Amino acid sequence: MDWRAALSFWEWANSEIGAYHLYAAVAALAIGPLVFLMRKGDVAHRLLGLTYVFAMMTANASSLTMYTFTGAPNFFHLFAVLSLATVLTGVIAIVVYGATKAAWALDLHLQMMPWSYFGLVMAAIAEAATRGLPRLFGSFDNFWTPFFIVVALFGVAGAILTNRLLKPVRQRWIGVK
Repeated sequence: MDWRAALSFWEWANSEIGAYHLYAAVAALAIGPLVFLMRKGDVAHRLLGLTYVFAMMTANASSLTMYTFTGAPNFFHLFAVLSLATVLTGVIAIVVYGATKAAWALDLHLQMMPWSYFGLVMAAIAEAATRGLPRLFGSFDNFWTPFFIVVALFGVAGAILTNRLLKPVRQRWIGVK
């Protein structure tokens, strides 16, 4: 097992763009729960939320320029585009809410931002499985089977958890049952 390579940021970054991507993603991973758990709508929430959005935009934009895994665009890039769409939808929704006070816009924001974090966590798990597992345990005869099993198990558990955490927030702010 090569623990040093498996845990090294520079081993994972591969390039200067990769380092921007990695640091932005780690920042968003750290900031996301704080934004979700803190009081909504105040100055601290807005500033930390903007920091999260900036980190997510940086992580997504940089990921769209990296092709070291396959040498060409692949399904990971599709998820980056979906993540970008989720974050942008959440931002546009809160801007619309600020201008109109439309409940649907606040609800859309309340849904999109936690799901953007879910996508980020899933990307981190996929990245860890793609890069970390082979470095820790050597090569696999069929890498993709354990990869998809790990990602699917975490994905289902994460989707259930995200939905459960989101429900009381929506009930409080929108009155959704």
